[in-house]
Amino acid sequence: MGLKLVLRSYGGDNAKGRPSFYSKDLVVASFLRAAGAVRRNDAEVFFLNDGPIPPARLGAMERHGTVLAIPGGPVGMRRSYVYGLDLPTLLGWSARDIVAFIEDDYLLTADAFVALLDAEVAMPEVSYFALSGSRPDDLSDPAQRRLHQVPRGWAPTLADRQVGDRTWTHILSVASTFAARVGPLVADRDIFDQCMRPFRNRYLDHETCLLYQGIVPYHGSELVTGLPGDFAPGVRGLARTLLLTPYRMLLNRRARRQSMPHLLYAPQPSLAAHLEDGVMSSGQDWAAIAHSVAVWADAEDLQLQLNLE
Repeated sequence: MGLKLVLRSYGGDNAKGRPSFYSKDLVVASFLRAAGAVRRNDAEVFFLNDGPIPPARLGAMERHGTVLAIPGGPVGMRRSYVYGLDLPTLLGWSARDIVAFIEDDYLLTADAFVALLDAEVAMPEVSYFALSGSRPDDLSDPAQRRLHQVPRGWAPTLADRQVGDRTWTHILSVASTFAARVGPLVADRDIFDQCMRPFRNRYLDHETCLLYQGIVPYHGSELVTGLPGDFAPGVRGLARTLLLTPYRMLLNRRARRQSMPHLLYAPQPSLAAHLEDGVMSSGQDWAAIAHSVAVWADAEDLQLQLNLE
């Protein structure tokens, strides 16, 4: 079994609200720090780059890992995501390997990949690992069900697992930063494709995770309205949700065909934070972690601009 660590990176940026300590150089440094904490023979480091990367950042990547450039890039978020999902097949990785995909706006704890390896060994029945995530505390609360887009009738039936100083919890879904056993990931590849088909510029990450866990997403009127919080008011929203009804039926059918559910667990406290205002995971002092990354990067002479006071 080998650990493959993949940072998906884009040279540009967007206009999302960010914490004051955010920078893509910080993300690269935190990724390298977490990778360095794993024994060298346990991990391979890859940088999957979509389009040109600033020279200083690219230099750090080239010194500390294998740089892969997506042909014809920049190809955009969705096509970059697909290319990453295909790396296990393109590079001939073993079904027993673990791959971690990290987006370039996530800050990692120093022990993120050490904790991932510990969880992988302790929970052989788990196929997917989020580095952050949660589920509703109270399934009777409509607001929480809406926030987490809980399918009707769903309730967690799997026990939490204690691994080291973290509790790993069964959750419904994660976005594009996650880890997986290569065998189940390749087996589920059609699910990832199916959850992209109705749209040009987005994908249904929540439904993707439900399907590979064998959870039927839609029940009754949800085939028309979608999951809680999915219906957009107005004529356009109504037209959109009606057009998606046959597609939702196909997603339900695929979930029922998942004879071996591939479970998704997440740690508490989190191992990663999405550096976007309003969505950063709780339970960690991310500003302090960012500062510790800057101190480490300076000691390692990474020659990156972290912009921390």
